[in-house]
Amino acid sequence: MGDTGPEHWDAEYRRTGRVVFPRRRQSLYSWQMLLSWVIVIGPVFGTVNDWDTRGTWFYIRAVLGLILLAGAISTTAQILRGGPVLIVDTTGLHLGNNFIPWSAVTTIGTPVRSFFNSHLPVHLLDEDGDEDELEIPRDNVDDLPSLAAWLNHLHTERQVS
Repeated sequence: MGDTGPEHWDAEYRRTGRVVFPRRRQSLYSWQMLLSWVIVIGPVFGTVNDWDTRGTWFYIRAVLGLILLAGAISTTAQILRGGPVLIVDTTGLHLGNNFIPWSAVTTIGTPVRSFFNSHLPVHLLDEDGDEDELEIPRDNVDDLPSLAAWLNHLHTERQVS
């Protein structure tokens, strides 16, 4: 659903009352993934070359390499499993384990694009009345400006009714 346009999202929303945006497989080829694996590979090569001279730095690099490898494997597994999923329904927004009711949403921000992280900020009020922000990553929806416009449309609909 994340690679289609707002007209498909709106049709699905009107028909079923919800739109599901699973994590796109293209996010596996993101800069974050590439960087995480490059950061893992660098120290591992240095550690393998020092296999014969096991000094303090060898063990530090070995532990660091294992920690980085675990993080890279975890991130890759999360992407391959398809989570977190973005669901927009009549009650609000669900992103992974986070649920934001429409009544808590104050504004839908403009998409933020950076080299490592493109996302759509959704400004909201939490239970204490403090302002907070939910970031919808580009991993779920490729066209963040269209998603922002569509969510703004749904948000104004919810305010009117």
